[in-house]
Amino acid sequence: MTARIFTRTVSGLALFCTALAAGGCSSEKPTGTVAGIVKYKGNPLTAGEVNFLSKTGSAGSAKIDANGQYKVTGELEAGEYKAYFAPPRAEPHAPGTKAAAVPKVDVPAKFRDPGSSGVVVTVKSGSNDILVEFKD
Repeated sequence: MTARIFTRTVSGLALFCTALAAGGCSSEKPTGTVAGIVKYKGNPLTAGEVNFLSKTGSAGSAKIDANGQYKVTGELEAGEYKAYFAPPRAEPHAPGTKAAAVPKVDVPAKFRDPGSSGVVVTVKSGSNDILVEFKD
């Protein structure tokens, strides 16, 4: 008898959890695409990455091209994001070949951390053209 009650309780709990999870999937948050230019001291950065991190843990990143432009792959949830910079990294290369030179981008360390960059951007539903400007 106890085993039957236990089985019914577990089955009922599993059904409840499944219904709860399915109900949570129906209310999607608004999202937007994000692209723009990254600048430091008014000049476009020419390498590295720009990263975005929200209070809810939503995040995105994009490589910065030679003109300072970036485009985040996919979409970000609408809301506020802290923007921060990541310097360029060496690209993997085949054994026996010389590694490409890593571009030097002189951006202070405070802009490499979301807690100290001081740059906050707002992502809205739809298409977003966002200037990310790091200022001393």
